[in-house]
Amino acid sequence: MRTLFLTIIILAMTLSAYAQENTLNFYTDPDWGEYPFKPGDGLMISTLPDTNSILNGIYPIDDRGFAELPIIGKVPVSKLTVPQLVTFLKKHYENYLRFPNVYVKPLVRISLLGGFTRPGLYYVDINSSLWDVVYLAGGTLTEDGVYQMHWQRGEDDRSGDLTKFFEKGVSLKNMGFQSGDILWTPSPARRTFWDTVRDVMPILSFATTIWAIYNTYQRDILILRSR
Repeated sequence: MRTLFLTIIILAMTLSAYAQENTLNFYTDPDWGEYPFKPGDGLMISTLPDTNSILNGIYPIDDRGFAELPIIGKVPVSKLTVPQLVTFLKKHYENYLRFPNVYVKPLVRISLLGGFTRPGLYYVDINSSLWDVVYLAGGTLTEDGVYQMHWQRGEDDRSGDLTKFFEKGVSLKNMGFQSGDILWTPSPARRTFWDTVRDVMPILSFATTIWAIYNTYQRDILILRSR
């Protein structure tokens, strides 16, 4: 009886691990499409729980649809489905995988320009919210930077009121974002010489006042001693 009980437990654990592995390896968002890895976008590969794997990272996809992966070089990922890419990675990196889990995700490009703490080009999940993207760039340099954000696609300004999307956590996908879109917010005005003088003057005035009080005190002490 005890042996049967242990056998059932082991079988259940095995099935659970198998199901989890398949979920991790072959999860496909229905919105990704059959071939989700587009030229000019990015590819994220994760082999959790092995955080030190050479495969972990984000890989740009060039305009021909190739991603350059460690050791094996360029791979035409744009012609592969999610299951096909996972199978390909498991086969070619079999000797480098400590665990059988391989998770892949397509990423889109977005440019964050102007008054962000860390402006630049980012690869993000299209299901990320506008809040997530601004957080990724370290926030804005000014308090009203969020309210002054603009959304551009080429020369077309698609902004409108972005604060409602920011506050409600609406995803980039539901906002209608596309790879290559730009978010920008005005940078703080450059400080001039007179701005610095204006900031320093109160400190100089305070220091001068203290110095005058000290000199007056020392003079009064000398006068009293001379009497």
